Amino acid sequence: MKFDDFKITTRVRKLNLWLQIVLGVLLYVGLNYMAFRHYMRIDLSEAHKNSLSPESVAYIKNLNSPIDVHVVISTQNSSKENVEVIKFLRLFLVQYEYASIDPNKIKVNYVYSNVENRKADELVKKFGSGIENSVIVAGKMRSKIIPISEFIDEKNKKFKGETLMTSAILNVSKQKQPKIYFSRGHGELDYKSPHPITGLSEFALALQTCNYKLEDLELSTGQPFPEDADMIVIAAPMTSFLPREIEQLRRYLLKDNGRVVVFLPMGKVGGLEEIFYEWGLIARDMQILDISGDYESTEGDLIARTFPENPHSISKQLIAADTPVQFGSVRPVYQDLGAASDASLTLTPLIMSSKTSWAEGSYMRGGIQKYDESYDLLGPLPLAMMASRSGGKELKLNIPGGKLAVFGDENFIANKWFHRLGNSMMAMNTINWMLNEDDMLTIPPRNLKVYSLTVSHNDLVGLAIRFFMLPFAILALGMTVSIIRRN
Repeated sequence: MKFDDFKITTRVRKLNLWLQIVLGVLLYVGLNYMAFRHYMRIDLSEAHKNSLSPESVAYIKNLNSPIDVHVVISTQNSSKENVEVIKFLRLFLVQYEYASIDPNKIKVNYVYSNVENRKADELVKKFGSGIENSVIVAGKMRSKIIPISEFIDEKNKKFKGETLMTSAILNVSKQKQPKIYFSRGHGELDYKSPHPITGLSEFALALQTCNYKLEDLELSTGQPFPEDADMIVIAAPMTSFLPREIEQLRRYLLKDNGRVVVFLPMGKVGGLEEIFYEWGLIARDMQILDISGDYESTEGDLIARTFPENPHSISKQLIAADTPVQFGSVRPVYQDLGAASDASLTLTPLIMSSKTSWAEGSYMRGGIQKYDESYDLLGPLPLAMMASRSGGKELKLNIPGGKLAVFGDENFIANKWFHRLGNSMMAMNTINWMLNEDDMLTIPPRNLKVYSLTVSHNDLVGLAIRFFMLPFAILALGMTVSIIRRN
């Protein structure tokens, strides 16, 4: 037979060897191609700190238009701090690209301005000067420039990358910027003030980070109600509203299907009881007290950690994180059973006091308070309520109804308390849900940890030898087997 011929046998063996090599290369290339197109990242870090939050991922998946991220770096004018931030940023932005693989909506581009002059000049023409050592987040219509130095909270040594990047993506991907008006003229808390007790600057900063525009609203001037008001915030009014102001708010809620959030102080509600009645709510001038030490902080504030059996979506994140809310002097806000029934109205408690609490009607007298069943209300009692109306259907179009949220306390959004426990989460989730921005939930900054390994030259050589021992051993074994087979 021909296969008995030595030359033919040698050629067949060579052909078989080359065929194995070609198939091996094809297998290697195919596996790498599949791994490049279909791969999975597994985060094994502590508390998944190297992964995006579910809120950011959900929003990225639902992007309607592509987002370009340009990281402009100057190797000449970068400080030591910026160099460290860029290292974290480079690892962090990969997560945004990975999260957008399916829609392929986020692309990250690095430009070294002192080397790639042409690319840098193109970005300057498009976005203006002052972009060196900054991150440009560009959407279809809008763009936002974030200096690299802002990604680090120097005071707390935390990396704010996800907070800034997600809020920037929210900013540039939406054509409309929701506008929130804060009522003025009745001694309300000031969203521009940094005062720890009467200021809401921390709350305002969180709102602006989520792409909300804030403005003042003084109804007593007699000016027409703003048509661009997406929401009205009434934060702790100390004096009563005028009848025409109440009428404007009523019309905004009922006729314009508006959104109003009220944070009540102790005392009278300033004429708002008429609006509350129309929305099936009552907020009595009583203070929630609790005999359980677990529910009251050392400052006399109420720590609320009780939620209804069927929680509102606003509260679900708090429940999942097992995070309570720290209120100050808080009053009960609950359903008014004496109000007229309305099939279009839905009332839902957001958070409640404990079973060991009660609403004290004579809290002003001071001293030791005790529950009086003839006058006081026994807990658990709602501390905040959400009232929403269905607008109905006209011309086969679903019309959204108005929404009214009433909190029995104003302290938890003040600067001193805003970042305690779940206060910011409760406040921001309420705003986001009422404006149908469920994806814009609070994203906390991450701890900035740097791990380093310091070794001597001898240690480095020793590590190199240990790492290369196994590959060289396998190579030597293969060569030995090959030589033995040839002999």
